[in-house]
This record gives sequence, C-alpha cells and structure tokens, in this order.
Amino acid sequence: MTSRNRSTNFLDALRVGLRKCGFAGGRILVGVSGGADSVALLRGLAFVSEADAASKSGTNDGFELVAAHIDHQIRDDSANDANWVRELTGGLGLRCQVETVNILARVAETQESIEEAARKARYETLVRIAQAEGCSAIAVAHTADDQAETVLHHLVRGTSVTGLRGMQWARPATMQTSGDSVQLIRPILEIRRSELEEWLRLIEQDYRTDPTNADAALTRNRIRHELLPSLERDFNPQIRKALGTLAGHASEVSDLLRGLSEGLVEQSLVQISDDSIRIDCKHLANQPPLLIRETLLAIWQRGGWPLKRMGHREWHKLSELVTQDNGGAVSLPERIEARRRGQLLVLTR
Repeated sequence: MTSRNRSTNFLDALRVGLRKCGFAGGRILVGVSGGADSVALLRGLAFVSEADAASKSGTNDGFELVAAHIDHQIRDDSANDANWVRELTGGLGLRCQVETVNILARVAETQESIEEAARKARYETLVRIAQAEGCSAIAVAHTADDQAETVLHHLVRGTSVTGLRGMQWARPATMQTSGDSVQLIRPILEIRRSELEEWLRLIEQDYRTDPTNADAALTRNRIRHELLPSLERDFNPQIRKALGTLAGHASEVSDLLRGLSEGLVEQSLVQISDDSIRIDCKHLANQPPLLIRETLLAIWQRGGWPLKRMGHREWHKLSELVTQDNGGAVSLPERIEARRRGQLLVLTR
C-alpha cells in the first residue's frame, strides 16, 4: 500500500467517525494535549475541513476548528507542552485557547485521585471554552486502544452491561437537555493508536510524549502497558478488536434497556428532589431484576445523585426493596437511606 493510500485511509476513517458521531457541521473545539492521538485528530480534522471546503463534497455542512489546551500543572515542565501546542496551532492558522488548572490544589480540596481530578477539570474547562466560542461539539482523541483499555478497566473494577459499553461516539458534554447543548464527540474511536502514529510519520508531524503515561502506579497505565499486551501475546492477538466489538454489542443492549426503563420511570416516579426520591413499586416489582436496576439508575441520574460508590451490590440491595412488600430498609453510600413504606420506596439523603 502506498503512502498516499495509507493517508487516504486514515482520513476516510476519520470522516466515517464524524458521521458515527452524528456531527453535521458547525464549530468544533478540539482538545489538544500535544500527544500523538490529539495531534493526529487536530491535523486530520484540519485536512478534512480544508478538503471538503475545496471540493464542496463533504458529508457534513462544513465545519471550522478551534483548539484548546489544558495545562494541569502536574509536571514542572508542563508549560512547554502548552507552548508547543500554541506553535502547532499557530502554524495551522488556528486559534488556541490555553488554560491552566491547579490539579494538585483540587486534589487537596476534594480528595479525588489525580486521574479523576484531572479528568473532571479537563471536561469542565473544555465545556466552558466551547460555550464561550460558540462550538456545537468538543472533539477528544480517544482511540480504539483507549476503548479496549476502558472496557478492561471497567471489568477489573466490576461493572454492569452499561459499563461494558466503554466510551460512546457522542454524548452531551453537559447535563443540558436542550438541542443547543454541546456534544462531546470521539471521531477516532475505531482507529488504532499505531495507525495514528503511522499517519503522523507520513505527514512528518511530530508530537509530545507525556512521561506520566508510563507511571506504573496508575491503574490505567498498567492495563495499557502490562495487562493488554499480555492478553494480546498469550491469549488473543485480536483482543483489542474483540473488546471493541463487545463494547458495541453492550451499547446496543444498553440502548434497549434504556428505552424500556424510560417508560417505567414515568410510571413509577412519584417525587424527586435534591434530598429525596419517592418511587411507586407497583409497576416495577414484577419486572426482570436487570430492568429494575436500570430503571432505578435512570431515576438516580435524573436526580443528579452521586453514583461513584454505587456498585452492583448496592443496586442489588435497592432492587430487592422494590420486589419485597414487607417493608425493609438499606443504608447506601453518601449517607443515603432507602426504606420501603407500603407500595412506596423512599430514598433520603
């Protein structure tokens, strides 16, 4: 295969990814860390945008790009990455918004892990920039390898069918329900990291390497550098593809469950607020356990209640209260109490 064909294949896969994200035009905010994945995403989107504009034959209504770089200030030399991204985007004729976030200070305040604090701060900042820039979408550079790592990570920690979906092509970046909400899109979710790096070599584009990606103290890095290679070497050379396929099937099942649970939410939800939920168990009690749990999860999310410490054991206990009509109570994380009162399941926090 010629270099030209390999380059065309990457750009064609990116166009397919944009369609799978449901993106139909507008302004995209591209998150650029400086690493290979995000640099390939930025350069690829720039190529596609220019080519479609020139030929007027694109599969969308056209789009323009704005870049954003978040300096987490975790490493002493992190400002070098920010300067490098500024030079890259400037050379492409793109504006770049660079913001700094003191992650270590946030960790001290919230007691989150560094990974969790960085993730939350990154998305909060990207959403704010996107809204200020009038962007309809935020593009992030998650790849097929990231998808495989995510599914494995969820399996290691324990997960439901929903967790097996991994990451989705697109989702609302905020809790807004209006049509104007910013979408988070992942256009390279089916492209391997090795393919991106090969394409960058073809166009002679360098990139930055973050040394924290090799930190074995982080679970995600051990999955990337130890567990996945071991599974690939000793069990299935196509394990990444298999995990991606599993994520796709789980997504279909999850969508089906969500559709079924939506009707049950409307039938069962009596009252919801920041500190209490009242659920009529009459319509729920005879449903399959999986659907009961999915409906309870949907109600929980509608109220914006904390999910992080709610595992399978907690959801199982809660669903048992739905199916028993002789009272009972359970204590849940975050000082949440659930009690059965006649036909009602009452949750308070």
